[in-house]
Amino acid sequence: MNILKVWMSMITEHDRTFASYQNRPNITKEIMNKIYQKLKGAKIVEMYIGYLEVYRRLKAEGTKLVFDIGWDDEMSLDKYREYLEIADYFTPNQKEALKITHSSNVKEAANKLSEFFDTVIIKLDKDGCLVVQNGNHHIIPPLPNINAIDPTGAGDAFLSGFIYGIYHEYPLEDAIKFGNITGGTCVEDIGCLTKYVTEKELLEIASKVYK
Repeated sequence: MNILKVWMSMITEHDRTFASYQNRPNITKEIMNKIYQKLKGAKIVEMYIGYLEVYRRLKAEGTKLVFDIGWDDEMSLDKYREYLEIADYFTPNQKEALKITHSSNVKEAANKLSEFFDTVIIKLDKDGCLVVQNGNHHIIPPLPNINAIDPTGAGDAFLSGFIYGIYHEYPLEDAIKFGNITGGTCVEDIGCLTKYVTEKELLEIASKVYK
């Protein structure tokens, strides 16, 4: 199964954007089974479009599922409904949340996402992360004193800290704090993997910043 992926990042004075291409292969039952065998027994798995049946099998076996999507001009709740219905966590940024729910503000987007999740998570970029539970809105603040240079990869970096917290069975709020730390650290240098924290540094920062 040969997959060609091409990405190009363009950084402007005010923002950055990506141009990407991927020749998605025909996803056969054989490919599905191979992926399932590789993921079987995993405690937590990040979901990708196209492998729904694999995730349904994993979900039935107790695997936690995290759904995080990149930008799509045609995203909507109906388009991703089957993934949202089985995901344990969905971590859109505010721009994605507004687009997928066709909402005019973050509060409205959160209310629509509550159809699928008891706890709604929306990343607010430099303003931290919004958590909505039982109708209560709470913002977990970002890592303070960030010297933001390049936001490339911040979403994936957030996800690494968040999944670390879920995997090690920290409370959800702590997992989000970890995500704020890894995501915030990422933007302090150019490129996706230039600035990061080790596990020891992550826990030390969390203990000092989020007392």
